[in-house]
Amino acid sequence: MKHIITRLLTINLDHYVAPTARMISSSVHISALRDGFQLSMPFIFIGCLFVPFMFPLMNVPDQIMSSSLWWEDFLITIRPIILPTYKLTLGMVALIVAFGVATSLAKQYHLPERLSGLTGSMAFLLLSGVADSQSIDIRYLGGSGIFTALLASLYAVEIIHLCILKGWYIRMPEDVPRITVQTFKLLIPIFIVFVSLSVFNSLLESKVGMHLPQVIEQLFRPLVLASDSLIAVLISVLVCQLLWFVGIHGSIVVTGIMNPFWMTNLLINQQAMESGSTLLPHIYTASFWDFFLLIGGVGSTLPLVYLAIKSRSNQIKSIGKVALIPSIFNINEPILFGFPIIMNPVFIIPFIGVPLINATLVWYLTSVDILDRVVMMLPWTLPAPIGAAWAANGSINNALMTIIAILISYFCYVPFFRTHERMVLEQQEKLHTK
Repeated sequence: MKHIITRLLTINLDHYVAPTARMISSSVHISALRDGFQLSMPFIFIGCLFVPFMFPLMNVPDQIMSSSLWWEDFLITIRPIILPTYKLTLGMVALIVAFGVATSLAKQYHLPERLSGLTGSMAFLLLSGVADSQSIDIRYLGGSGIFTALLASLYAVEIIHLCILKGWYIRMPEDVPRITVQTFKLLIPIFIVFVSLSVFNSLLESKVGMHLPQVIEQLFRPLVLASDSLIAVLISVLVCQLLWFVGIHGSIVVTGIMNPFWMTNLLINQQAMESGSTLLPHIYTASFWDFFLLIGGVGSTLPLVYLAIKSRSNQIKSIGKVALIPSIFNINEPILFGFPIIMNPVFIIPFIGVPLINATLVWYLTSVDILDRVVMMLPWTLPAPIGAAWAANGSINNALMTIIAILISYFCYVPFFRTHERMVLEQQEKLHTK
């Protein structure tokens, strides 16, 4: 009966959910957003590497820190050196994202990528009010301006694309250098982008007395707050797991939607830490997702590798050995496709349920300040205990929580693994008896 229900669920997911999910994941605009954030990652990682040097580790006792005079002197010495890099990498992240999104979308439209990327960046600067020396607020070049950066870059490239499709551009002879051809080809579209945004800025300022980032900040505040809730965590996990189960890369869909919110939450946490706040405002960030909910890969399947290596089935054992090293670094395609978990009704309950259980527990413990909140974005391939601790500026509690989450995952997966193992052994026995 249980297998019939899970098979019906799988069929319905594939019939009703999969088409929409495939459409979203293949959307040029979602792809552009994803690529834009990917382009900004190296700069964010570099900026985050300096966080432990800019701010004392959260969980080191005061008496130990006070006795380490050499460490304090070292931090005082290097702070002026690393401060400019810290501020430029994390303080200009919206500008970097604008360039990345515009470049990616232009590539998909077969437009000049670098010029389109620069146009997207300039459009963002124009909308953010940088040209207005009286009311400029540089914080909108960072996390507070991400949504403006996305809108500006997408708008700029769409205008360029429209102009090219309509033939509204200057044509040059064939023997003219390519860069010159591209420059004159985009001259009219860029002019339209700048003039239209300038008119929009003037109208907006005359009507509401604010620039677009300030308006978005006011309008999106409820949405940003809603994105940092247990409901948002559970919904995003559920969507990701359901899509993966039917063979769609659910992480791409979820991260493409959630990245702007995660980035905003992270940078607000960093600003709060920089201002000396003892309680950081946000819980749900990319590192929360990577190191608490995707331990060993999507579905928190790391314990399955151990179970597979100890299996009585040589087939399963070989999969476990192949999957061991990748799973340590949160890459679990060998498990997803080797067992398989995808489209396998035996594993649907733990595959979806384990991340939901861990998400609920971690959220509650973080909300009551037992676990520390994230202040860094790190590569998702870091082993979970290291990544969880480092992302919270040296939190031992967070590292221990990942171990507890692994144990929870283990006990949840064991009965379903035994069922799967028994089925594989029965199939192998039938093959040998033929």
